[in-house]
Amino acid sequence: MANNSLPSYEACTRPADPFSDGVFYNERPLSHALPLFLLQIVIMVFTSYAIYFFLRRYNQPRVVSDMISGALLGPTLPYVVTRVLTFFHYLFGLGGAAPDYEHIRQQYLGTVFRAEGLSLMRTAASFGIQMHFFFVCVKMKPGHLKRCGKKAFAIAISSVVVPYLLLNELKKVFKIQDDYMIEGIGYYTCLDYINMITSISSFPVVGSILAELRLLNTELGRLTMSASLIADLGSSFYIVVYTIVTVSRNLSMGVLEAASKMVGYVILVAFLFFVFQPWIRWIVRRTPKGGRVWEGHVIMVILAVIAMGAFSDSYLSSHWEASVYLGLLVPDGPPLGTALIERGEFIPAELLIPLTYLIAGRWIDFTTVTQPKMSVALLLYMFAGYTVKTLSAMVPAIYFNMPIRNAALMGLMLNFTGLVQIANYMGLADAYSGTPIMNQQAYAVLIVSGVCITAISSSLVAIFYDPLSSDHVMGCRTVQHLMPQAELRLVAPVLNEEPVPHILNLLEASSADEQTPICVYVLHLVELMGRATSTIIAHKNRKGQLDAHQMDRLHNVFINYEQTKKGIVAVQPFTAVSPYKSMQHDICSLSVEKNVHFVVVPYPRKELGANAELYQATRSIISNVLTQAPCSVGILVHHALAGFGQIVPGQFQYHVKILFWGGADDREALSCGARMALHAGVSVDVTRVLPPTERNRDKDVICDEELLREFQINNADNERVAIEEVVVSNVEETIGLIKSIDKAYDLVLVGRRQGSSSWLGEVMDEWIESPELGMVGDMLASSEFTDSCFSVLVVQQYV
Repeated sequence: MANNSLPSYEACTRPADPFSDGVFYNERPLSHALPLFLLQIVIMVFTSYAIYFFLRRYNQPRVVSDMISGALLGPTLPYVVTRVLTFFHYLFGLGGAAPDYEHIRQQYLGTVFRAEGLSLMRTAASFGIQMHFFFVCVKMKPGHLKRCGKKAFAIAISSVVVPYLLLNELKKVFKIQDDYMIEGIGYYTCLDYINMITSISSFPVVGSILAELRLLNTELGRLTMSASLIADLGSSFYIVVYTIVTVSRNLSMGVLEAASKMVGYVILVAFLFFVFQPWIRWIVRRTPKGGRVWEGHVIMVILAVIAMGAFSDSYLSSHWEASVYLGLLVPDGPPLGTALIERGEFIPAELLIPLTYLIAGRWIDFTTVTQPKMSVALLLYMFAGYTVKTLSAMVPAIYFNMPIRNAALMGLMLNFTGLVQIANYMGLADAYSGTPIMNQQAYAVLIVSGVCITAISSSLVAIFYDPLSSDHVMGCRTVQHLMPQAELRLVAPVLNEEPVPHILNLLEASSADEQTPICVYVLHLVELMGRATSTIIAHKNRKGQLDAHQMDRLHNVFINYEQTKKGIVAVQPFTAVSPYKSMQHDICSLSVEKNVHFVVVPYPRKELGANAELYQATRSIISNVLTQAPCSVGILVHHALAGFGQIVPGQFQYHVKILFWGGADDREALSCGARMALHAGVSVDVTRVLPPTERNRDKDVICDEELLREFQINNADNERVAIEEVVVSNVEETIGLIKSIDKAYDLVLVGRRQGSSSWLGEVMDEWIESPELGMVGDMLASSEFTDSCFSVLVVQQYV
């Protein structure tokens, strides 16, 4: 007789379908894994951004919003809702005892954190962590360790070792029970892991928060990044060795058996250095300079990372460990590093990583805090560790002559907490599987301490650290107050090659002979792409030797000009790699460091087909430089027809027009013109604009007349200098005067802000389109002068 019974695998319960047929088939979509997973992404990302919208004005980084959102969306949310409903029940006098709203809590947790949905969320979050760590490490450049110096090494070692040793001593205050447990915390061994996590400074976390605070490319930011990189790599190596030794000892392994656990690392090292690294170099060599990496290569690299993630989960300590090493071997920046970041970073960083914080919030239940004294003790224990970490970082920094305030702020930066610490805390609380070594009460305290220290540290750093503080400014930073025979030092930041000829014309006009030397610091601004740290690269050492391998064509043009003007013009080439939003820090910090008198910033031309992002970024950089520069600033505007040619010594001819109303900016513009008038090939025409009635002789007017008198005396015998006075009675005449400028001039010099007699303040709000240029500069840069052949230099004096 045939056996009609079903096979055993068919007789088992059919697993739940991850997809929903929809509400029209009488189904609850959230009872299926996929709709629930999508909802989890939406509520977490939306909540995080909503909180970040309010907190960012208080200088709070995104990670603080993520941690608060995760905690809020866990058991805390239904607890708050039920308490609010109970409060309203008694507030409005609905009568009787308040209903039991426990079903709301159970329904919420049973839906959002249901077992099958939680399993999918954990998987996606783990994949997000793996890819996120890979992309973070792609941005890192281990070669920077060679340039860290003794200061960064001393700070890194001190900030890790000292707090770890002290916390090991402090943990003795917690009473141990017979089963090696600490009441309200968990197993005694979890304190060892807490000590390590607290002592470590995570490079990815520190870098991302400094980038949000726009301090990544400051002097203190770079030092902090170097110290955190050293601390992170050293601590990671220690943790791997410590874990292997501990596991071997606990399982009573022999030497050979423990060594066999290292087979996975041997295979990984062989793959990294004999397969992956040569392949990566081959991809970079095949990509043309300035070209785009082939899509197939990007996909294959990401597939290799995923495959090594599976290998890492099977043979190494964690599923993301191999991804870190792969990322470190990928060269940062273009072509490959930039391509990987552009095409692969968004989904893990913005959609999958927030799920990690949601999972972390699942285990934060403040109703489990049954021993508040122990929670307070653990919180004080954590803050003691953060305090000692700050102080231990300050000591070597102060030893290397760092100001006390900056040393304290750097210590706070090293305390930033984020994804790495959260992931480690989840491992201690066993958010995934196995036996936890720390209970939920202690876990909640650790998360709260991380949120508090990050929020406090970021706020204090943003408030008290000003990389461009006036305390650093020494001497007069204007052309007007520069001694006649003194060297003029200026910074010329450029994003592309377009304004270079016009800057060279300006340099040539300002450098007559050996009596008027110029030192120009050429700063090529490059957008930070595919890198974690911004940097300033000096292409000439203290002995004057050039590093030709790192220089580009833009620098070579200025170096060639230096050779033709030997003894008169000195060129110091630099490259600054940083985000657009913080490039002004590179410009201003270089100005402070080199004691510069003048910054010449090219103004972008807005044309059809132009890069709108670059145009807005450049205007933003100019606005920030005007408000933060420690010296005078000149904005160089060049029209499409502005002429230039090869500069030949002895044959240079340049015609300059100066419009002078009065005021500090006009005096600075006249001082620039006075220096140009010394050049044998430069002719200068000065138009002084006067009101119909005599002005009150205030301090500003007296300064104007003294400077004009000095200019006239110095150029009394100079036939190439002409001065005229024009009386204007109203706004119309003033505007007519500006529009009547002869288009044969090569350069027009104007102040950004004019004196009270200019009549222009009355129509400023109505006419102006570019506030950074001022009223006159805005008119000269407008479309009415697009067919002109002159450039415009709008000058703002440092006061």
